[in-house]
Amino acid sequence: MNTHGIKAATTLTGLSAHVIRVWEKRYGAVKPQRTETNRRLYTDTDISRLQTLSKLTQKGYTIGHIAKLQDAELDGLLHGIATQESDPRVAAAAGEVSHLIQAAATAIRNYDQTALEGIFDEASLTLGYSGLLELVVIPVIQQVGNDWHNGSLTSAGEHAATSFIKQYLANSMRSFTPEENAPILIVTTPAGQLHELGAYIGARQARKSGWHIVYLGPSLPADEIAGAALRTRADAVLLSIVYPADDPQVELELLRLRKLVRKGLPILVGGSGIEGYRDTLAKIDAVTVPTISGLTPELLNIRNHRATAPH
Repeated sequence: MNTHGIKAATTLTGLSAHVIRVWEKRYGAVKPQRTETNRRLYTDTDISRLQTLSKLTQKGYTIGHIAKLQDAELDGLLHGIATQESDPRVAAAAGEVSHLIQAAATAIRNYDQTALEGIFDEASLTLGYSGLLELVVIPVIQQVGNDWHNGSLTSAGEHAATSFIKQYLANSMRSFTPEENAPILIVTTPAGQLHELGAYIGARQARKSGWHIVYLGPSLPADEIAGAALRTRADAVLLSIVYPADDPQVELELLRLRKLVRKGLPILVGGSGIEGYRDTLAKIDAVTVPTISGLTPELLNIRNHRATAPH
């Protein structure tokens, strides 16, 4: 079997050397051989796997969710996408969404907040608000991250994108007013998790679902989160975990949070980094929310349980 160095691997897969190394180190996507001088060597099988992973991430899958799947499972996902796209109606809808994502990414590169808001408005009209979040905003955020990693977007551009998106989401939610006795949701990220857009999007979706939101911003210690949950008499806590996906401190924070909050308080956790903490999330009996569309039914379950619980 042929082997290839990192330079050849980038040419064959279309991925940058940085992305390949991150996928290998952080997610265990491939395990290249090593030369005596510690240079990476990728087999044809490794190259094929990276190509498949690249195609799937371009279709909206997050690397944290698919990196540990077997080759046959990855091929199955890819085949399923191809089958769907063979339907002209599905292909047309996918093409429209792809156009919106690329237009939004271009607006961000041009620092054009007005154009970005217009694109999001168009997406909301055609896809609905939940569709806007899951099918457009989240892929745009992923595209921004990829552009930043490969150097096509500066740090200033990445910061501007975060600001633009937060402002749009804040303005768009003003029409969603929860009832006075609506349940209360604390939303934040654990200490060390600085990327907050996932949490912010979750907060917007939860408010649309009729919850009162107490948004605490990013990177809070477990003691502070638990204190806020106690003082607000929160009905649940929502956390977002994105990067890094292998921080032992986050594991300790999750364990401490469960210890400090009242017994049975639901802790929901989403974000592209949750796979790295799967064991810890199971230990604290957290509800994992891999996609934004999965948040609403979980919140509904909690709300229904709250309504039927003895007072």
